[in-house]
Amino acid sequence: MRKNKFILASVAALMAVSPMLPLSSQAHTVQAADTNAVNKMVMHTAVAYDKDGNSTGVKYNAFSYARLLSTPVKIDGTIYYKVADKDQYLKATNIDGVTRRITHNTYIYRTSTRRTSYQNRWKLYKGQTITTYGGSYRFKNGKHYFRVGGPAKQYVKSYNLGPVIRANTTMAPNSNNTSSNTTTNKPTDNTTTNNTQPVGNEETTVTVTASFNVNIFDNQGNTVRRNVPKGTKFVVDRLEVTPFADRFPTALGREGLYRIKGTDTWILAVDVTAAKKLPLHDYDLEHNSYIKFPQATDLYNASGSKINTNGDYIRKQSGQYKVDKLLYIWVPSENKAEPFYHLVGKEVASNNGHISFDDGYVKASDVQFMSNSKAITPSNTAAEAEAAAKK
Repeated sequence: MRKNKFILASVAALMAVSPMLPLSSQAHTVQAADTNAVNKMVMHTAVAYDKDGNSTGVKYNAFSYARLLSTPVKIDGTIYYKVADKDQYLKATNIDGVTRRITHNTYIYRTSTRRTSYQNRWKLYKGQTITTYGGSYRFKNGKHYFRVGGPAKQYVKSYNLGPVIRANTTMAPNSNNTSSNTTTNKPTDNTTTNNTQPVGNEETTVTVTASFNVNIFDNQGNTVRRNVPKGTKFVVDRLEVTPFADRFPTALGREGLYRIKGTDTWILAVDVTAAKKLPLHDYDLEHNSYIKFPQATDLYNASGSKINTNGDYIRKQSGQYKVDKLLYIWVPSENKAEPFYHLVGKEVASNNGHISFDDGYVKASDVQFMSNSKAITPSNTAAEAEAAAKK
């Protein structure tokens, strides 16, 4: 009897152990799937579909994050991303968007009556390209608009845009089918353009490595998502010292922030590890022009005369100073035209503290232009400056 009990106990033990084997295998599969998953922001409210392209009735709200397998698939000719660990597929156009060409100069709108900016521009011009997400919206004025950004409200009138030039989602050449209705796609053009900024070769995946206080920020540096878990992955398309970098401690801001692809939201570089190194852009230097004062410098007015500073002068200094114009000015005391930079601001550091002025210029020959800042060219010629002065 004791022998039979021992056999029964052994069988029960084997039965208890044997189901664990496929579960262990399944756990490994899930782990592999998660490794291939990234968090992407849904830019346009998206309906979830099953593997046959039928609606599941589930919706993902705009500007929410979905954990998706990084490799897109095609179902009945439409590109989708599969939701990790679910039989749900979201249309890629609601996430990556599509590229359209602007056919008429256009403003960007928050509502049918209020304008806003997009990537620091208040107006977009014919011939540029831009990314739109999902289908168009009909506003209260009866006109249709495409979303071009977010989470801020940014829309462009649909009649100012041409047809789709390309999808922004790149298919692998030999992507696997998801069902009998799924077809394999030829590789798409992988040089994606967003407005006028190509990002195809500036794209990578970052993984959150910090354990605490990892946040996502909008384009003003405001927190839009808090406490992102360690291990979360994002596709990013730019590393930049942003205009709002000074809101962080200097050491953090100078390391830059990554822009999450398809959005205007950012995550600190120090909080993540990137699969591929991206070039570090400096927004301020790329969009503004700067000079340095390697020596003591005189200050001039628009007529080419030195400004009376009571013996004071711009001192030699290591800092940078913003300028917005380079032009020739006729200098009466020298009887010739010289190139000058126009100073932005009303005050500059001097030998005795600061010099205040209303409209200041410095000779280009007295200063050093910062070559890594935005290039600036003369707005006139020496001959034109001479002619204007001798009228």
